[in-house]
Amino acid sequence: MKSAVSRGVVAVSVVAALGLTAACSGSSDSKGDGGSGGSGGKKPSNSADAGGGSAAEKLEKSALAAGDVKKYKVEKESPGGSDASTPPAAAVRPGECRSLSDMLGATAPEGTKANVVRTLSSTDVEDATTTGVELLAYDRATAEQTMDALRTASKSKKCATFGTGGHRYFGVRPQPASVGGDESVSFKLARRAGEFLARDKVTVVRSGSTLMSFHASNVFDPKAVKSARDGDPEVAEAIVDAQLAKAEKAEKAEK
Repeated sequence: MKSAVSRGVVAVSVVAALGLTAACSGSSDSKGDGGSGGSGGKKPSNSADAGGGSAAEKLEKSALAAGDVKKYKVEKESPGGSDASTPPAAAVRPGECRSLSDMLGATAPEGTKANVVRTLSSTDVEDATTTGVELLAYDRATAEQTMDALRTASKSKKCATFGTGGHRYFGVRPQPASVGGDESVSFKLARRAGEFLARDKVTVVRSGSTLMSFHASNVFDPKAVKSARDGDPEVAEAIVDAQLAKAEKAEKAEK
C-alpha cells in the first residue's frame, strides 16, 4: 500500500479520530445483528466511578502516549462533548446510520461518560495515513447497544450511502475485525474532498464498558493510483496492539 499511497496521496489533512475502546479477546461476529441505537439518550458525565477517579481520568491512564508505539508520533487532541458540536440525529440521513456518523468525529456520542482522543502519524514519510484513536466510557449496557448498532448499520443497504452535516459518505462496507477485546466491528467508507477522495477505515473494539475507536484516514488523487483499492488506509496492528495492551495494564492497576 505504501508505494501506491506515496504516488497518489496529495494531502493528509483528514482528522482521523473516531472511535471506541477496550482490551482483551473476542471477534466482530460474537454478537448478532440486532440492537438499538446505542446512545440511550443519556447525558455524558465525568462523575467518579467505583474504584476511585473520574471516567476521564481512567481513560487518560489507558490512552496512548509518546513512545508507546514505535515509529509513530502520538498527539493529544481535545475531545468534544455531546453538545452542539455533535450532529443531532435528524442531521444524519438516513437516521439509522447515526452510529456510523458518531464514529467519524472527535465528539463524544450521547450516552458516554467521557472520551479522550489521540492522533497517530507514522514517522515513515511514505506512509501518509493518519490514525485517530478515541476511547469512550459507557455503562455496560449502552456499550453493548452501541456495538450492536454499529454492526447493524455497517451491514445495512440503507447505510451504504449516508449524509451528515456537509458530508456525503459512500461505499460503506463491513470489514473483518477480530482484533481482541470482548467484541469488535470494522467498516470502511469514503467521501469526496474537492477533486480528491478521502477514504476511511474504522475499527471499534469493546472491552467491558469501554469502547476504543481506531479511525485510519488518507486523502489522495484517485487519478494517480492504478486500481480502485490502491491507497486504502489500514488500521495498523501495532497501534491496536499497543492500545489494547495499555488499556489492559491500566485496568489491572485499578484492581
